[in-house]
Amino acid sequence: MSTSKQQTVAVIGATGQVGYPLTQALLALGHKVIVLTRGLQNEGAGKLSEFKANGAQIIEITDMSNKASMIVALQGADTLVSCVPGAKAIITELEPIWLEAAIAAGVKRFVPTEFGCHTRGLEYGDGVLFDYKKDLHKKILGSGIGWTMIYTGGIFDYFLPNLRYFRKITTLGNMDIPIYVHDINDIGRLAALAVTDERTLNRCVQLDYNALTQNEMLALLKQYHPDTQFEYEYFSEQFITEQRLVNNNGISAKKGAETDQERWGINYVNYVIGKLASFTDETLRATELYPDFKLCRTPAQAIADPEFIFEKT
Repeated sequence: MSTSKQQTVAVIGATGQVGYPLTQALLALGHKVIVLTRGLQNEGAGKLSEFKANGAQIIEITDMSNKASMIVALQGADTLVSCVPGAKAIITELEPIWLEAAIAAGVKRFVPTEFGCHTRGLEYGDGVLFDYKKDLHKKILGSGIGWTMIYTGGIFDYFLPNLRYFRKITTLGNMDIPIYVHDINDIGRLAALAVTDERTLNRCVQLDYNALTQNEMLALLKQYHPDTQFEYEYFSEQFITEQRLVNNNGISAKKGAETDQERWGINYVNYVIGKLASFTDETLRATELYPDFKLCRTPAQAIADPEFIFEKT
């Protein structure tokens, strides 16, 4: 059960993969939403129009590195949520500015770009991208502002065996490690609950509704699509461990913006040391916070759906 009351939540990245369902859910819950966008006529214009029709305030800030503009835009906000992709430039250059602007504007809670691996449960050196995030965490915790960090585990699109982002069914490392994985709409709805919940202030929230291994994913794939001849590709734990230390700034994986070195660091965390999810002393389980939450769909339902498995992008 949520313990939130109506709040004003500013969202950066509201038209993105996580930001869109999160912003929809915030509005549906009755919160006031301020959407900060770099452009009103960009590819997310339709979603911005939808938000505005549902009561959101849309503020255009063409230069989000302008601290003064951000301070003005954040006036009256209780919480700032950053839903933009967690690239190095965002984490090391822009989010520190947004943090400072939030503090200057009197924002009470800062929610940084996480929405994936549990960075707080990792050690320096586990992955270069997480090292950037851990440096940012020091600034957040040292600033005195309230915070919440949302750790979603994997998103169905990237973690369930499918043909949408890879030509082959790709598996990695230890295939018996349990992987927490959730539908993007469930992630948005749960994140909206968590960032406005008084119980989650200065805590991490780990989504933990669905857990299955890669071997279990493959078994479901064969169960629901027995007549399909899939191609498979496997990357070993040794290969992943070596690749995460290679200084390669190329971008060859999927549609993401992470460099190859950053991507292999993520794979190392997920599939070698098994720390996609963590349950530290400062972490709350979503299943305990919201025991009555109804999932949009389970991993088995997604894998059984031909449109999910075979949709081309």
